[in-house]
Amino acid sequence: TPIKTNVRIVAATNKDLRISIAQGLFREDLFFRLNVVPIRLPPLRERVEDIPDLVRHFFSLVEKEGLPRKQVDSEAMDAMRRYRWPGNVRELENLVRRLAALYPQETITAPIVEAELQPATAAPGFAGPGAAPERAETLSGSVERHLTHYFGGFGDNIPPPGLYHRILREIEPPLIAAALAATRGNQIRAAELLGLNRNTLRKKIRELDMQVVRTPR
Repeated sequence: TPIKTNVRIVAATNKDLRISIAQGLFREDLFFRLNVVPIRLPPLRERVEDIPDLVRHFFSLVEKEGLPRKQVDSEAMDAMRRYRWPGNVRELENLVRRLAALYPQETITAPIVEAELQPATAAPGFAGPGAAPERAETLSGSVERHLTHYFGGFGDNIPPPGLYHRILREIEPPLIAAALAATRGNQIRAAELLGLNRNTLRKKIRELDMQVVRTPR
């Protein structure tokens, strides 16, 4: 039975879908159905003029949640503007929440901000004039840096149990997606690349609800 609807679909992604189409990871016909009015939201590092307003907004939110009132001095704000924010606005919000919860002083200074952001500066880090080129980071080094920052967010406490399996669940989808992209959606070749049985790979693709589209070379 036909049912009339009046809806508007808003879709968001942090990937370049044209590249995903070429890699066989996204359906081209779906892309053209969705691609009516594309809007690009620049990352936070490209719109640092928004940082003061966002900081005030997040401090206002945490104050309503019962945390003490805070403000940031001009040098601390400059430190935030220099930072590259690989985690975008969500990373900024988490920083503000830490500052409000962990520091007793009413005015947050630059050394506090730089100390809080320091664990993440080994890779993206602070952008400065004349900075030396960054060395390529190994996967193990990247994971170690991420875990150091992750554990640091809990202060004197430790993360909830099950960390081992949570990490494996986070690593598995991008690893399988990269293998499928490299083999243009050929699951047999992707299974060989990963060293998995093809049925095991197909099961994982179903469990992860991954869209796989084969494309010719």
